[in-house]
Amino acid sequence: MKPLVPFYIRYACALVLLTLLTQCRHVEPQPPKAEGFDQPLTPAKSYVAGSVIFPLRLLEDKINRELDTVLVGRGIPGTLFPFRVARSGRVQIRYANQQVRLSTPLQLWISKPFSSDTTPPDKPFCSLQINFQSPLNVTPEWRLASEVRFTDYDWVIKPQIRLLGKEISLANLVKKLLQTFQPGIEAAIDGAIYQELRLDQIVAPIWKDIQQPLQISQQYGLWLLPKPLAVEASPITGDKTKIVAHMRITFDTKTALQLNKPSYSPSTLPKLQKQEQLPQTAVLRLMSSVPYDDINQVLQRTIAHEPPKLALGTLTVKHVSVYGGQRSLIVKTELDGLVDGTVYLRGRPVFDTLTNTLTVQHLDFDTDTEAVLPAPLRSLIHKGLINVLDGMLTIRLADDIRQFPDKISKAFASGGTGKKAQLLIQTFRFVPQQLAVRPDGVQTLIRVESKVAVQMKKL
Repeated sequence: MKPLVPFYIRYACALVLLTLLTQCRHVEPQPPKAEGFDQPLTPAKSYVAGSVIFPLRLLEDKINRELDTVLVGRGIPGTLFPFRVARSGRVQIRYANQQVRLSTPLQLWISKPFSSDTTPPDKPFCSLQINFQSPLNVTPEWRLASEVRFTDYDWVIKPQIRLLGKEISLANLVKKLLQTFQPGIEAAIDGAIYQELRLDQIVAPIWKDIQQPLQISQQYGLWLLPKPLAVEASPITGDKTKIVAHMRITFDTKTALQLNKPSYSPSTLPKLQKQEQLPQTAVLRLMSSVPYDDINQVLQRTIAHEPPKLALGTLTVKHVSVYGGQRSLIVKTELDGLVDGTVYLRGRPVFDTLTNTLTVQHLDFDTDTEAVLPAPLRSLIHKGLINVLDGMLTIRLADDIRQFPDKISKAFASGGTGKKAQLLIQTFRFVPQQLAVRPDGVQTLIRVESKVAVQMKKL
């Protein structure tokens, strides 16, 4: 069988390759000009939106623990009908038609009239099941505020007195007494809700943790620095098992490129702002401006650790740096060995949705570099050099960002808040938006969407 390539052609190729490998070619093309840039990206606010979920059973337990058994009066001896109003069972709660409905059994205890005998009676004078309802709002002071109002009641034991052998109903008297002390009963329930159901105790740890710098890329030392600005709340909703407080945190973001965790100055929780309606999707806009100087420091550290070698070890990449021009990233590469000198490549930074990386697309020699490199030499080093630079200029963001929900959930669970609540991150979607090559660096805007809820386990 005859060889596919004639001997003389193979001999010629080997001779050319030998010549290239034994001769050092010095190149110094004209560097591309640093001009012609993209318009700067407009900074955009980010939002962490979510819900704080209160199971009604927990709410009931909290109110019943904190609400005094005796709601009004403890009896004043020596007065006409000294009395007290006391709960004889649990306050029960349900939510319907944007109202919290409360129901509890009450007993009215009356001591002997005009008597100094303080011995409590054997049984209540009367008992009834009394019903209240209230809207439920969030105040600027981070409290759940109610406006409890009496609606109706059902007699369990009607009030009666025996006089001259006859039973005389005192229902109207008791009704007037309840009307007189109704504001005190309502205020007692309002106070228990306002004093004990504090959203700031739930949100403050989240507010504190969200200000911590988050490491996006460990390899490049890329950090996200969130700066929360405000918190909003929309009207409370609910159903037969829970009530839900809807909230949204507004914040700015910037990035830093450094190996160690950046310093930051945490701010305290501000007053809560009210909105009629809030979207329930959290939107994180990662507005990043990565200076060329910072990128170049990372590239130089990488090369200093292990300079890449190409073409069977005959070519060494000594130094790589980048700058911007003509809406492209220009890569200045200093070589030693088979090629001695500087070559320039250019490509467009993009976010690759297939590999979830920030990379440089269509990276290739600049026209002036291409002109000074002989075609055989250019063909020999082209693929290997571009592969090396592609790897050095690729930042894998998505894998790290996708770990955020798990990292946030674990941090939430391990803290004090995790004993009372569970953080539920229901969805997490990563969407690239814009990128701009600027004179001092590369700007990127990446959008992260998620749905977050805080499920209360204990109040």
